[in-house]
Amino acid sequence: MNDMAAAPLLDDEFIDAGKPFIPAELTPLFHTPSYRELTEEQRLRYNQLHALYFNEQIMFFETDLGHPILGALLREAWPDQLAAGLRQFLDDERRHTEMFRQLNRRCAPRLYAGRDFHFVDVPAAWRAVLRWTANHPFSFPLFLWLMLLQEERSLFYAKAYLRHQTSIEPSFVATHRLHLMDEARHVHWDEELLDALWRCAHPILRTVNAKLFAWMMEEFFGTPKRAQVRVIEELARELPELRGRLPEMRRQLLALARDETYRRSLYSRQIVPRTFARFDKSPEFRVLRICGYHPQPEGVR
Repeated sequence: MNDMAAAPLLDDEFIDAGKPFIPAELTPLFHTPSYRELTEEQRLRYNQLHALYFNEQIMFFETDLGHPILGALLREAWPDQLAAGLRQFLDDERRHTEMFRQLNRRCAPRLYAGRDFHFVDVPAAWRAVLRWTANHPFSFPLFLWLMLLQEERSLFYAKAYLRHQTSIEPSFVATHRLHLMDEARHVHWDEELLDALWRCAHPILRTVNAKLFAWMMEEFFGTPKRAQVRVIEELARELPELRGRLPEMRRQLLALARDETYRRSLYSRQIVPRTFARFDKSPEFRVLRICGYHPQPEGVR
């Protein structure tokens, strides 16, 4: 079944370069004044480059975090049903990585010849730290929270692709449709794992992990930073007429970190309702500033 699911995305199917690759509202520059000053051609190319970055982000999460976490968990003893689920989970993540890798290479062979990442550029030392900590999920259960958050968010994004499927490039719609099919059960497994690891962790360990989680969200998975700036820098390289406007575009992009409306467009109770509901029940998270999260008042849950 997995090979059949992946096959349509691994051929040489035509990529329609005249269509956007991602719904425009899911791109950060769309939320800045600079976007309105771009021509249709410039907007389209920005959209396509950001979609390639978004695919990279999924691959980074799955290869540098998901694979080591699941591999470490599979070395432990679990009930048969959950153990089978973890094996399927890891197989799904490997298949997803290959889908997005092949899609990016088909769309931009110049950027991805011999490599998977053009915009995501995490220093080797940081990648080593992330992989090591991800290999120890009992000491760093924050990664289970991160998996739940990102995979629930992926459901929301995939549904946005389907809502816009008539206007978005068909291979991108097909890829995210397949991603959606798996992510729903991944969210269920994430919650099972959190129930197993988080509740039994020492309160001090939970507090430390919650603070690390909040930092990691801001550094790697929150508002625009280094990788998204590289997207607009690549746009200016491809469209030299934008080079003079690049500093202002960069400034506006980075300013979104202080825009609460934009932050809620990344993570909100509409986008990640199950994760935020769990934050509400965990005192370690209620006191932290996490992108888009505001604790639900007591008695409203």
